[in-house]
This record gives sequence, structure tokens and C-alpha cells, in this order.
Amino acid sequence: MAKSNDASHLSPDRRASKRQKLSINFFTRVRNLITSHVSFTNTVSKHSATNIVDDSIATDDTAAAETMAAAAAAEVSTPSLAPEIWAHVCDFLPYQSLLQTAVVSREMLVDVMPRVTMLHIDKSCQLHAGITHRYGDVQDIHIYSLIEFEDDLESYDCHLDDDTLTRALPFLCNFSSCLERVFLGGRRPSNGQVEGYKTDRFSVEDDMKMNNFIDLFSGAFRAGALPNNVWIAGLSCSKETRMHINTCKVCRNACKSFPLSSVVDFEDIHVIKKRYRFRANLFDDDIFGLNVCLRRTEIEEIILGRPGGKELLQSKARFMTLLGRGVRHVVITDDDKVLYVVKYDDAVLGQINRFIKHSAMDVTIFPPDEVIEAIRRSFAADERDPLPPREQCYLAESSFNALKELGLPIEETDFLNEDELCYGYKNSYFSCDWRFY
Repeated sequence: MAKSNDASHLSPDRRASKRQKLSINFFTRVRNLITSHVSFTNTVSKHSATNIVDDSIATDDTAAAETMAAAAAAEVSTPSLAPEIWAHVCDFLPYQSLLQTAVVSREMLVDVMPRVTMLHIDKSCQLHAGITHRYGDVQDIHIYSLIEFEDDLESYDCHLDDDTLTRALPFLCNFSSCLERVFLGGRRPSNGQVEGYKTDRFSVEDDMKMNNFIDLFSGAFRAGALPNNVWIAGLSCSKETRMHINTCKVCRNACKSFPLSSVVDFEDIHVIKKRYRFRANLFDDDIFGLNVCLRRTEIEEIILGRPGGKELLQSKARFMTLLGRGVRHVVITDDDKVLYVVKYDDAVLGQINRFIKHSAMDVTIFPPDEVIEAIRRSFAADERDPLPPREQCYLAESSFNALKELGLPIEETDFLNEDELCYGYKNSYFSCDWRFY
């Protein structure tokens, strides 16, 4: 089976709700995962803090347990793991657990929290600016409280949360220029599936709120309240049917105000619907940017009118970025191997073709190694992530042929793996229907 990129930000099954529980449960679980690297010591007592807490609980004395737990937490020294490693662990914690981790010790608060790079917000009340100064290195913020679901079933019963709508933007404006990506959406309680905004699942009232929300972000970018390189994902224009050209002020304002680096990747919601019409699970296919109701040609027309827009659209860097925009599918084989298949859809191929036609550069003379590396970037889950091992990566033959026809200096053997080759040439008997030929 094949599935699209998934957002692996699922919450743990159980969360510590108090500082005492955190000392017992959270650190014990992490210690078990990295036993060979971490040792927990008590700066006063000869016994470990977790043993003290366990002993007090064994007496079935609740008051004594709470007292001992508090004392144990105060006496626990920072685990002998580098702050950078602890920060990486904290990157995957729900925000509530992250706050509880910060109060365990001064070392956690002072040395670890400033190194945290990801925040996962589950409730609107967590969007509080009072402690944002503690997180000076945050690059990604995932806000899952914007969309609320009525039940645990995979239904369309969902609505926008008013409290998140009012709190989110002021909260985000408190972060430094390190901020790179923001996702706003929801997470289904039944399976933890992350979803962005989809017009056909919300009321007319929510559609109006969404357009106003997008306008607020446009204003924040124009006023300089948000860094000029932040990528906003999960939002979408609420228009289900395409209006007359240039009539959607919300989308035009967004194209004029959002950072150019993200505007060039705005997608037409109508193209997206056509692309995924026959896909069953669409929840996270189009949450990685702002979806607008403008045609691609209209978007690029606005970009060309902005300072630096022409240079960006016709730069070599932009071309290499487009080559890395193939759709990545994750394939789980019958023997549980994880493989990655990249296929270029018509929308991406169209953008590549337009670049070649309108740019003064001759792409046929680009260094083959650079072109091949740019195409392989499609196999990564994120442009900041490393590539999977080559033996796990397969480029669909139809996509290779389409890229070759555009004049790119590539050969098919540049992308074939050992199981596809026979004495250095393509094995014509190799059967791989799952590669979406």
C-alpha cells in the first residue's frame, strides 16, 4: 500500500498531568529508552529519586507520596545527557509535557528549553505569550487546536475554535526570526491524524472566519510582525467555486503579503481537488502551504510585480527547488520493508515546463550531478531532512520520461537500483507495478 507523507507528531498515549507524575512516568520511560547514556542521580540521598517515589507509593499513603514526590523532584539532578540531546527529545513532546519538563530542574529550564526547536500546541489556552521568551530557538510550531472534531469518528463534523482564532497570531508574533514553519489545523482524537482546513467540511460561518484569519496573517506580514521567511501551512481560501479573475481579495492580499519563498508554492485549491479526487485518505495531502483560489498564472503574475519576484521565479535555485517537488509515496512491502516512490504530477511538471520556456537559462547545460541531486531531494520528507538510503528510493518511469523530454541532462541508470539493473543496464524483466509506472 502507498500513502503520502505523514506528519509524525502523534501524542503519547498517556500524558503526565502533574509534576509528580512527570518525575515518575516521563523520566522513567525516557531513561529506559536510553539506559546506556543516561544515569539519574540524587544530589542528597543515596537512593534514586524514582526509587523514593516508588517506595512512598508502595505504602499507599497518598499524602506521603505527594510530599515525597515533590521532594524527589527537587532533589533530582539533571540527567547526564547533553542538553542538546534532551532538547531533541523535548521536540516531540506535547506542549503540556514540555512545560512540566521545564520545571523539573533549573538545568532543564535554563539549558534545555532554549534549545527546543519544535512546539506542539493541543489547546488554545496554551497559546500564551508569557513564557515564549524561554524558547529562543524554535523553528517549527504546530497548532492542533484550530480545528475541533465533534466525535472520534472519521466524519466531517468539525468546526473552527474561536479561542485559537483570536490567540494564535499574537502568540506567533512573539517568536524571533528563528521561526520557519507554522502549521495550523487539527488532530482527530480517534487516530491522531493531522488535518488542515478543507472548505467542504465546514459551515459558511467558519468559511468567513477562515478568510478573515488569512487576512490577519497578510496584515501581520505587511506590518513586519512575523519574520519574512515563515511558512504558514494548513490554511485555505474558503471559495469552493472559482470566481472571476482577480476578484478574490483575500487570496490576492496573501500573494502580495506573504513571504515570496512561500507564495511561489501556493497551490490552486481546484487543482488539488482534481489531483486527489480518487484518493481515499486525503487528510494530510495538502496541509503544507496556503491554498488559494487563484490560477497558477495569476499567482505568478502577482509575484512578478513584487520586488525580487522575477529574479526568484527565473533563478537557477528556483528550478532546482521545483525538481525536488515530486510527490513522495511511502510503500510498505509484504516483508515490511519501507520504500519510497517519487512521481511528478501534471501541476509540478507544468511549473517546470513554464520555467524552461520563460527563463533565459539553458537547462540542458546544467551540471548533471546538480540536476540528479535536486530530483533526489523529492525522496526526503522535508527539504531540511537527509535523504533515505538510495536502495530504498525509486523514481517512477513515467516521471523520468517526462523529465527527460523536458531536456534535462539525466539518464535512467542514474536512478535505478541494483534490483532494477542487469549487468549495468535496465532489467526489462523486472516487475514492479507498485512503482506507479
